[in-house]
Amino acid sequence: MHLRGPMNVSQLAVYKLPDMLTSKRRSTDRGNARVDKHKKSATSANSSSSTAASATRPPAALPPIVTTTTATTTTTVTTTLETTPTEPLKSSSVAAASVWSRVAYYTSTAPAAASGFAFLANLGDPQKSGTFDYAFGNSLGYVIGDGSQVAAESRPFTGTLETSEREIAVFTDKLCDGNCEYARSGTIAHYGWEGASKAFFIEFQMDHYDNYGNDQGMLSDVPAWWFLNATVPRILQYGNDRRNIPCSCWSTGCGEFDAFEILGRGEVRAKSTIHRPGNLEGGDSNYFLRPVGRIIKFAVVFHNWNITARVLGADFDFSASLTQAQIEDILAYDPSDYSHLLFPIRD
Repeated sequence: MHLRGPMNVSQLAVYKLPDMLTSKRRSTDRGNARVDKHKKSATSANSSSSTAASATRPPAALPPIVTTTTATTTTTVTTTLETTPTEPLKSSSVAAASVWSRVAYYTSTAPAAASGFAFLANLGDPQKSGTFDYAFGNSLGYVIGDGSQVAAESRPFTGTLETSEREIAVFTDKLCDGNCEYARSGTIAHYGWEGASKAFFIEFQMDHYDNYGNDQGMLSDVPAWWFLNATVPRILQYGNDRRNIPCSCWSTGCGEFDAFEILGRGEVRAKSTIHRPGNLEGGDSNYFLRPVGRIIKFAVVFHNWNITARVLGADFDFSASLTQAQIEDILAYDPSDYSHLLFPIRD
């Protein structure tokens, strides 16, 4: 999953069904985080890439997160997933799996703490972590707490992405051990969030802040939270090959789900959209209001080949586990409710 500022994140959590928790990965030494140059690598491209411009004015601290009791609009996105062959969960096993276990959690409450997460960005530097070349630009690398600079090792997230120039990729803390399929040579490669049934929760606010420096074509004041197949950022998230064809599987089936995104500078409508080139894709006119000066909680649940996204109540607790009843309440779908979205992808 990926986050772009300006955004303050106060909590982030990931849950899975019990039968999705079993991992066949072997333990990996941290020294293997960088992909061996003799393993598979992406095809070289002629296009060049430069690092982001430095800020032209010092960063201003974002105001503290303020909790209010303002009512929020509920938006639900439901879409059928097309995935690699996996045996579907039987209804009886789903009913029996009454508890969704929390496998990763982050809180910005001092002292900030995270378990199960690794925070990276497309700022790779062979002198610290990741790599860089003029064919593919910067690979994934570890970053410092605010996502602005590359780091030599995994660092805790501070919870603040000051502008839309700040973007992080949030992976599991499990390093790839040869079973991550395709990865760019020299990149920092972590496992993504595998499994057919998983749930992501975030508590956040999105105040208005313009970019610091020359945008170089970047959008300003457009925060977002989105999901990609993990192979996309491990190869090349932005950019094309010499034939102007994307180097990753984004355009050939992996696609992207934008849980919420502000589409223009200063906009207040946060929209959900699915991108599946070659299949049904898109969004509609539904949205929720951007939380400015206040926090809200939001959930994205992948379950039964659907994606459901919705705003949660202020009292929803990111506890160590969630019951099936709590998940079903989030998934409750009413096709006559204009605040729900439906994307039929498979059929």
